[in-house]
Amino acid sequence: MKETGFEDCTMAEDGPNDNPTNELEDSLQNSPIAKCQIPGLEYVLFVKGSGPHSIDYGVAPGAPPKEVIVSRKCAEAVLRGAQVFVPGVMACSAHVEKGDAVAVSVAIEQHGPDGGWAIGMTRGTVLQGLQTDPYYSERYGLYIGQGITKMSRAGIFRVSEGIAVDMNNRVFKLPSFHDVLEGEIFLQNLPSIVAAHALDPQKGERILDMCAAPGGKTTAIAILMKDEGEIVAADRSHNKVLDIQKLAAEMSLTCITTYKLDALKAVRRRNESNDNVTVQSSEPLRFHEEKTFSTVQVLNPEKVRNEIVSNEKENERTYVSKADIRKSNRRMRNGPGRNQCLGGRVENSKGFDPDSFDRVLLDAPCSALGLRPRLFAGEETVGSLRNHAKYQRRMFDQAVKLVRPGGVIVYSTCTINPGENEALVRYALDTYKFLSLAQQHPRIGGPGLIGGYEFPDGYVEEWLRPGEEELVQRFDPSSPLDTIGFFIAKFVVGPKNI
Repeated sequence: MKETGFEDCTMAEDGPNDNPTNELEDSLQNSPIAKCQIPGLEYVLFVKGSGPHSIDYGVAPGAPPKEVIVSRKCAEAVLRGAQVFVPGVMACSAHVEKGDAVAVSVAIEQHGPDGGWAIGMTRGTVLQGLQTDPYYSERYGLYIGQGITKMSRAGIFRVSEGIAVDMNNRVFKLPSFHDVLEGEIFLQNLPSIVAAHALDPQKGERILDMCAAPGGKTTAIAILMKDEGEIVAADRSHNKVLDIQKLAAEMSLTCITTYKLDALKAVRRRNESNDNVTVQSSEPLRFHEEKTFSTVQVLNPEKVRNEIVSNEKENERTYVSKADIRKSNRRMRNGPGRNQCLGGRVENSKGFDPDSFDRVLLDAPCSALGLRPRLFAGEETVGSLRNHAKYQRRMFDQAVKLVRPGGVIVYSTCTINPGENEALVRYALDTYKFLSLAQQHPRIGGPGLIGGYEFPDGYVEEWLRPGEEELVQRFDPSSPLDTIGFFIAKFVVGPKNI
C-alpha cells in the first residue's frame, strides 16, 4: 500500500476510465482519505491536508513561550505531516525539559556577507525569546506550529536521532504516519508513483535506479516486479544508501541491491574491474579519494573556485556549483553534520558494463522548483538552472550507454523548469537517433511545452516539437490536480548502431 503526501486528489470510477485526470480532480472534494480507482493504482490512497490554521499560543505579554527553531528542510517535512526530529533542530530556548510546550518556527536562509545564503546560526544556539534576541528576526512571522518536547534541550543536542517535538497544533494539518503499519504503508507523492509505473518493470529484469535515494521509487519498482528480478539502486551519498537499505528491509524487499556510486561515473571503464568494495565504518565517512571539491578546506572562496576550475580540467565529469561552495562554507563553520557520521555498511561500485540493464530510471538531481511546500528558492539563478541542465545531460549520457537495445529509459524531475525537462528531451532525441518517446501508462499529468526560449544573452533553449507534447507528462502545482511540480519522459532504445 502506498500513499501520497500533501496530495488532495483521487478519482471515483463511473464506467470506463477515459479521463483519469478529471476523475482525480473531482473525487476528494469531501473526503480526506480516498482510494484511487485508476487501473493499476488501486493500492494507492490519497490523503488530503488542510490549512492554513490560526494558532493561539496563549502567551501572556512579557512572557514569551519556549521556542524551538528548525531547519528549512525539517519545516517543510513538518508541513507535510512529519514530527520534528532531532537532526532538524537548530536552536532552542534555555531550560527546556521533556514535556514542555514549545512554539516551533523555521530558520530561513538569509543573504550572507559573501553574497551567498545561510541560516546565520549554528546548531545548539540558545534562544532568549525577547525581541532583543539577535535571532528574533530569524523566526518572527514564520511559526509553523506548537508541540510537546519529547526530550530535554540537552538531550536534543546530545543524540543523533529520535523525535524532538511531537507536533500537536500545526499551521497545516496532515495525518502523521510515523510508526503506523511500518512496512505496509509508505508516504509518497502521486507523480513519483506514476514514474515507477511509466518504467513498466517486468519480473526477472535487471533495472537500474541511478539516483535512488531516499528509495521511494526503488521500492515502488520492486513491488511492481513482485520482488522478482534485480534492482540496482545507486546514490553518491553513503548515508542515503543506508536509508535505501533500511526502507527495503522495512518493506521486506529482497530484489534490491544498493551501491554507493556517482551517477556521472555509472559506466564502468574498460580497464577497470567491476569488483565492489565493502566499506564498514563507525567513524565519519571520508569523501571520495579523487581530488574533488568535498576535500577542499574552504578558507579562501576565491582560491576554492580556482582549484575547482583546475579540478574540472583534470576530470570533466566533476560538477561543482556555487551552491556547493556555500554548502562547504557552512560545513566548515558548523561541522560535518550527521550526514557524515552515521557509519554503517555500503558497497562502492566502479560502475557497470554498457548495455547491461533492461530499464533505467533517472530521477535526476534538479532545482526542485516543483516541491511543495517550498519555503526557500533564493539560491537558484538563471545560471544555476542552466548548470542543472548540463549536469542532467551528462547523467543521461550515462543512462543511454547502460541500457540495452530494446530497453527503456524513464527520465523524471521534481521541477517545473523547462530547461531541465523539455530541453533535456530535445537534447536526447537530437543526440541519440535511436531513442524515441513512448506512451506512458497511466497518463495523469498534462502535456509538455512546445517551442523554446531565447535568453537575453542569445542562448536558445529548444523544447518539444508539435506531436511530442502528449508523449510526456508535466505535473503543474497550480493545476486543479494539485500535485507537486513534476516531469516524466519515457524513451525506448532502438538499435544503437544506427
